[in-house]
Amino acid sequence: MAGNKKNQQAILISIGCLLFFSFPLLSIANKPISIGPFPLLYCYLFAGWLFFIVLIRKNSKNHPNNSGDT
Repeated sequence: MAGNKKNQQAILISIGCLLFFSFPLLSIANKPISIGPFPLLYCYLFAGWLFFIVLIRKNSKNHPNNSGDT
């Protein structure tokens, strides 16, 4: 059952990533605004990329107390 839950979470993360980097949401961040020396779009892309890497890492982590379950 734990593997099934991880698969469902991976699918949700993938769908969220596809939606986050799709055109309508990217166009919201494509403004002539800067955060420090970086354009808003670059900050949006980097923050989203980092956020989804952390989610994928958290989802794929093996916990020692759950390793014996099948």
